[in-house]
Amino acid sequence: MEQINRLPKEIARTLISDPAFNTCLQRSLEEPELIAQFSRLYGVELPRNPRSGLEMMVDEATGYRKETFDKFFTAFIPFVYRVVYLPLKSQFEAGQVKGEF
Repeated sequence: MEQINRLPKEIARTLISDPAFNTCLQRSLEEPELIAQFSRLYGVELPRNPRSGLEMMVDEATGYRKETFDKFFTAFIPFVYRVVYLPLKSQFEAGQVKGEF
């Protein structure tokens, strides 16, 4: 819930109420090239996967994972909203996209 509070109100409301936005967000996270280019442009990264249990514990103890996830998603969610969700929603409403949204 803390993450949602840092998002613009319209985006937070859509994230909570529209399953289509959640689907767009999930599918966007499954696209490594989109994430790589987003990270390059915005200068934020997803946390690295720990190579060992010790590294995982250190990352958790220092707050690295939480801080990195927070930075990434605070930028990534609005990006997906503007660049993926809104254009798709507009096309769907105009009848240019077939199927369920």
